Amino acid sequence: MAYDCIERRLRRLFELYGGLVARYPLPFFIIPILVAGCLGSGMYLLPTQREFDTEYLFTPTNGEAKTERSVIQDHFSTNVSDNFRLNRLDVFGRFGRVIVTAKDRRNILQQHMMEEVLRLNEFVLNNVSVEHDGQTYRYQDLCAAWQGKCDSNEILELIDYNAAQITNTTIIYPTTRLAPVIIPVGAPLFLGIHLGGVTFLNGTEDTVESAEALQLHYYVRWDDSEQENDAISARWEEAFLTELPIFTSTEIDVAMFTSQSRENELNSVSNGIIPLFSITFTIIITFAVCSLSDTDAVRAKPWLGMLGVVSAGLAIVSSMGLVLYCGVKFISIVASMPFLCLGIGIDDMFIMVAAWRKTNPHHSVERRMSEALGEAAVSITITSITDALAFGIGAITVFPSVQIFCIFTAVALIFDYIYQITFFAACMVIFGYREDKNLHWATCQRAPTKKDAENRSGCFRLFCAGGVTSAELDQRGEDQGSERDHVFMLFFKKYFGPFVTTVFVKVVVIILFLGYLAVSIWGCTQLREGLRLQSLADDNSYIVKFYDLEDEYFKTYGPRVMVTLTEEVDYSNLTVQQQISDTLQEFENSEYTYGSNDTESWLNVYKTYLQEHPLLPETPDTERFVTILKDDFLITDWFDRYKLDIEFNDNKTKIMSSRFYVQSKNINTANRERDMMLHMRRLAKEAPFQMTVFHPAFIFYDQYTAVLPNTLQNIGIATLSMLVVSLLLVPHPVCSLWIVLTIASIDAGVIGFMTLWGVNLDSVSMINIIMCIGFSVDFSAHITYAFVTGQGESRNERSIFALYSVGRPIVQSTLSTILGILALAFSTTYIFRTFFKTMLLVMLFGAMHGIIMLPVVLSFLGPRKSLGIRFENQGSTSKVNNTPALAEPGAFAVNNTLQSSPSPDANIGTKNPLMDKTMTKCIEYVNKAYKKDEQEVIEGTNYRQNSTLH
Repeated sequence: MAYDCIERRLRRLFELYGGLVARYPLPFFIIPILVAGCLGSGMYLLPTQREFDTEYLFTPTNGEAKTERSVIQDHFSTNVSDNFRLNRLDVFGRFGRVIVTAKDRRNILQQHMMEEVLRLNEFVLNNVSVEHDGQTYRYQDLCAAWQGKCDSNEILELIDYNAAQITNTTIIYPTTRLAPVIIPVGAPLFLGIHLGGVTFLNGTEDTVESAEALQLHYYVRWDDSEQENDAISARWEEAFLTELPIFTSTEIDVAMFTSQSRENELNSVSNGIIPLFSITFTIIITFAVCSLSDTDAVRAKPWLGMLGVVSAGLAIVSSMGLVLYCGVKFISIVASMPFLCLGIGIDDMFIMVAAWRKTNPHHSVERRMSEALGEAAVSITITSITDALAFGIGAITVFPSVQIFCIFTAVALIFDYIYQITFFAACMVIFGYREDKNLHWATCQRAPTKKDAENRSGCFRLFCAGGVTSAELDQRGEDQGSERDHVFMLFFKKYFGPFVTTVFVKVVVIILFLGYLAVSIWGCTQLREGLRLQSLADDNSYIVKFYDLEDEYFKTYGPRVMVTLTEEVDYSNLTVQQQISDTLQEFENSEYTYGSNDTESWLNVYKTYLQEHPLLPETPDTERFVTILKDDFLITDWFDRYKLDIEFNDNKTKIMSSRFYVQSKNINTANRERDMMLHMRRLAKEAPFQMTVFHPAFIFYDQYTAVLPNTLQNIGIATLSMLVVSLLLVPHPVCSLWIVLTIASIDAGVIGFMTLWGVNLDSVSMINIIMCIGFSVDFSAHITYAFVTGQGESRNERSIFALYSVGRPIVQSTLSTILGILALAFSTTYIFRTFFKTMLLVMLFGAMHGIIMLPVVLSFLGPRKSLGIRFENQGSTSKVNNTPALAEPGAFAVNNTLQSSPSPDANIGTKNPLMDKTMTKCIEYVNKAYKKDEQEVIEGTNYRQNSTLH
């Protein structure tokens, strides 16, 4: 059965195209530069098309919490200008927050410490200000307020803003009451968010003796219809961050944070990557130049290596400009895209140069380019399609940050492929003509051959001589010397290939692979999910200090969760009251919440109010229940805050919905955050009423529930797509199967080992896992394609041949990509360090599979026969010598060269029904050109022989 129908036609098409580029290189060189210049102009949009909203970027678009928030907002309005209550918020709002600790981390609840805290409070109230339309705005002018009074910090209100009172004040933790308490069910103050590191007096469980940290908050307005307050408050937050570092104290340390801090820091991390990119670009150019250098002054192509990097740079500029023109926002994570694009571009360059090296240097440039593109372009087409496809699939994820990154990267890879087969191919032609004329790589002056320079100094022969003499031609005019094989190609052919195909080494490799797989699977079982918000900032950022203190001192009490009853019920009915009480008790008895003492229920307080009031009935009827509630209870001090928790109908005769609050505890890990949220939702679904649970933090907690399913979905879809592409373009289904299994193995290794390396599965590492799929195909496709089309009767010989053909490019691409991302290892940002860690794992495991595992596996499970022989019989372009000779006993030898030349007598493609008349004429032209080339080789041989005699 012919598995190569698509591959064979694609190869023929690229051979024709290679001849076209060789005949007309200048258009292919100039047009990509002009296109890149035009598209690159879109970069001017970069300053105005940036997105830093962490909620939008790093939370799933279909997150359940966003639906829950919409439900809350439909039933309960928020007016922070006059009805502000912190635990009633459905968004985080605008604020400035500080965490205060003693410099020696001792008790902050001492008089001299509290004096400093009060001085800090006065500093914020009086010194943090902004100018707007000629008016100065301070906190008192912008504060979120309750009934005309600015929201206060309860811990300071508890001591009446007098530090001396701290020694005489009994603080009950976490809930205390303002004194004197006239009504037994009076106003509680929840201090769990204000005090941290609390210790209790001996013999008590709630009376505070000391505390190591104290938190103050300053909320400002953001909810006016014209957004004027929001704009002024945003500037006040900026002033808060600017002015607060000016405050100094010998007693206390201050950590600060605002609602804009995450976005500001996310913006700054992309600016910090620019110096690293400059370093990387220099390293990549140096590596490319060195890789294409040679002791042969004619065949050396260091400038071509630099142009290969330029080709990748053109792709980066073109993609950035085009995507920005299309209106896609730039985000900080996209700053890592150029590192990836550079690596892939250099990989393709090495593949194309390696294919050129295997062509006969005595053929015309047109023929050599035809042969080189026929061999290399199919391979890079496969990898480019799979890479772009992997990122295209990644763009369907529910995380906008991943979507945006994948869009930018997929477009960049498409441009990289286009420029490789146009701009860089034209560069190869230009340098091919230089080589054809035996010109020195640096001076472009005619250079003597090594043979002609035998009597010159060793330094001259090393740096100034090169090319091929007529003595290196056999009777057919073909180069028989091994000079055109790079030293690494010879290493893979003569040493490494025969070594890994011995029985003993195969057994050892399989055993080591099973160990690798076991560790990978174990690492996958330890997977941690979710992106910690402090990871979005630079390690040296002020918000890291704030988050670290918050994690240390303020995780004992977690979010105060709203439990909302969204359907209309008769609250006066005793049965309904009992059902509500039982439902709340289910929440209170959860392992994630504190008991009833920290639950806030307007219904329980109202029932107690009715019982304590001598003139009111304990069990009023429905109408009286509602009347007393709205006309007596909700207008009384201490209880008026509950009006924010009850929704009446338009004429206020019925209760349409209401909400209660339960206090979570010990929510100090990502798993606890996720499990608490899911447990709350499960209890709400099991309730006898229609209920919704919500807290603004749930918006971010939703990432924990979405990241793993989305990652598995992307891996599954991408792997299936890779299988389809492999079946179409790799000319054997068994090899396609091994490509897919290689993807699975590398993915398992990357996920397992990244977990052991301290990397969580989040939207940042998800991007790298998507990249992993593409790179896995790169490594496996090159080696399997070379195996299935290569020389050799036995599998061992073809494994050696595959290593000889693409082993060097695989190693070069691995090293170039690692060098390209090496600078990221020194980044002070989690995003880019994660990129480095996962990319390093991808490249190391990919190279390991490409040059060790796959050759070993294919040597005993690959196709029995090479398809190269059948290609030749069918008039294809993969002509190979089908009589490889064995070397010494126990070792396999592969022919020195792969003759990828088309047979001059083969009517290429004439049997292809897809060919039209125009294509047939082109093919006839190429066939005639090949015959002409043979004559040129013979004439050239005679000319060189005569020259030698003279």
